[in-house]
Amino acid sequence: MPTPPIAEPPAGLDLAALTSAEDELRGALDRLAVTQHEIDALQARRARELAALETLAHRVEIAAGAPTAKTAEYTHRSLRAEAALALHCSEYAADRLLLDADTLVHRIPRTIAAVEAGLLEWRSATLIAEEARELDRDVRAAALAAAPVLDPVGVDGSAVDALARAAVGAFESEAMVAAATVAPSRLRRRLIALREREQSATAIERHRSARDRRLVTLEDAADGMSWLNAYLPSVEAHAVHRRLTDTARRIDELDDEDGFEDPRTLDQRRADLLVDFLAGDFLDAEVHPSVGGPHDDAHGPADTTALERRRERRAARGLDLGRFAGIRPTVIVTVPVETLLDLHGDSAADPPMLDGTVPIDPATARRLAANAPTLYRMLVHPHTGARLDLGRERYAVPTELRMWLRLRDETCRFPGCGRSASSCDIDHSTDWQHGGETRADNLAHLCRGHHTLKHQTRWALTQHPSGEITWCSPSGRQYSTWPARPFARSG
Repeated sequence: MPTPPIAEPPAGLDLAALTSAEDELRGALDRLAVTQHEIDALQARRARELAALETLAHRVEIAAGAPTAKTAEYTHRSLRAEAALALHCSEYAADRLLLDADTLVHRIPRTIAAVEAGLLEWRSATLIAEEARELDRDVRAAALAAAPVLDPVGVDGSAVDALARAAVGAFESEAMVAAATVAPSRLRRRLIALREREQSATAIERHRSARDRRLVTLEDAADGMSWLNAYLPSVEAHAVHRRLTDTARRIDELDDEDGFEDPRTLDQRRADLLVDFLAGDFLDAEVHPSVGGPHDDAHGPADTTALERRRERRAARGLDLGRFAGIRPTVIVTVPVETLLDLHGDSAADPPMLDGTVPIDPATARRLAANAPTLYRMLVHPHTGARLDLGRERYAVPTELRMWLRLRDETCRFPGCGRSASSCDIDHSTDWQHGGETRADNLAHLCRGHHTLKHQTRWALTQHPSGEITWCSPSGRQYSTWPARPFARSG
């Protein structure tokens, strides 16, 4: 068999330069890998430091006074709040970090040791910790549920703990093997399968437990948009999505029969139907101009006749969604006077704000101010932000003062908390029973969690005449929060 000829390098190729460049690239990638290992090791180090905080926080609380049944709960909540401030993250993120740290250090120590040794990626370790935590909870729940059958007196707590530790330990061994060969992006499915094998509870029990954690969340995004997310049982979630899809397609078919051209995509129709189902015709004024709804300032007058014809067609075919209407949300839009009067068109520097936190476009703000029946028209000075009218002061906080405080604070006034003021309590900074007055400079919004934290732990606050609030934490550190805008009281 003849020897194949050796390929000649392309003309002009500098082999020495190519080899040198390849060596430099490999060296840079090697250094990048080393840096990533160092970052992962630092993440593991942070986890150990977080795990140690819980014990230290309990020592502080016990030294401060006699423990109660609620001491552990409030100590964790207080620690979560202060850890979030130290890490410059949300309390939700801090809680996840604390949970992962506790699981890694106290439940799956081989996993965190592998991260520190550069044998495992941090992301993989957190995925293992999350599934291990789920397994630990489910094993304990199953053991306690079986206790009346196994032992009428109950089940020994140490026995339940041993059972859970054994299951988690076996899971960790297999999970570490999987993590060594599977990328983090694909590891979760493998871990779920491994957890299924270690589960002592039935699938029905696990689903019931997961179903109890169902929720709907709202996350504001840019450009006047938000994400509405729902954590639902799979059957219901798929059924909802299917109904939206089938209805969107059926309406499209009926429109085609009538010669009505709807340029919306299937995704857009699904989104619009979700609003129709859940909020009735609340957003009829916001229907896209291309489907026959009212136009905004940039598109000319509204074609209400086309909208009515569309409603009639839907009603005649059993597609009338009006029966889902009924609840009208209260919309508070902060509109600078110059924007409301359209003195500068849509180029005003100070944008209108929905509930004080979400910027919206001027045309939408003007339309809401003109048409929304439940709108509180809170006019503000375009430069100072000062309110142009003011409520009264008395024991019962009047509506006008509530609205003023809601716009002043915008969110919970605990440092780092971003919960909207609309879902918070109005708290007396100096308690009423201790001589505090019901007036703007002694009132502030606190979400229920931080309101409780203020009264049940050693977090304390002082509100200053400027609206600044100084918080003192159980560790003695001080944090300040300021009003969202420099509102000046006019009376």
